[in-house]
Amino acid sequence: MTEADVAEAGPLERADVEIGRKLAAGRDRPVVKAVAKAGKLGDQEPLYGLAVVMLAAGLLTRRPTLARAGLRMGLAVGAADLMKSGLKRVVKRTRPHVLMDEGRYESELGGADEKPEQSFPSGHMAGSMAAAASVRRLYPRSAPYAYGACALLGWSRISKGAHWPSDVAVGALTGLAAEAVTAAVAARVPGLRSGGGAHVAK
Repeated sequence: MTEADVAEAGPLERADVEIGRKLAAGRDRPVVKAVAKAGKLGDQEPLYGLAVVMLAAGLLTRRPTLARAGLRMGLAVGAADLMKSGLKRVVKRTRPHVLMDEGRYESELGGADEKPEQSFPSGHMAGSMAAAASVRRLYPRSAPYAYGACALLGWSRISKGAHWPSDVAVGALTGLAAEAVTAAVAARVPGLRSGGGAHVAK
């Protein structure tokens, strides 16, 4: 499918592409590049690293809630990683920069092996939202900061031409679903229970 064929897509997909392209029009601006670099912290590896640091710090300082948050974050990010990888194996969609630089756009079932064709969904958003939700569950007051960081991350992924808006939205839902699953499992394990969701941080 070429750029001209985008006009023949469905109304929702066409709107998604147009919004994404407009938001990514300033991808070469310094502020966009700066935020995009910071957004790399939302990738799976840095999130796993943060989870390990939280777990270790909690154990060393005898703060069980912090240790529990680190462990549950790692589990939630892992679940989100698996879920987004499964979706990427099912859906092939070219990233915005491919359309903007090469005039090529594809969106179909079947998955793809090449990174430029794995736009759907956003793995950064899935992992970050899973991490934010898991921390929020044990530290409720962190919600505005955690979700605010996720919103900024989502904006950066679209603005740099890495993902379409719907990729980010589905990534966020994937992260929330992954955290909900791990939270349900954790509720059955004594050492991982949150204490009702309003646990006082120690």
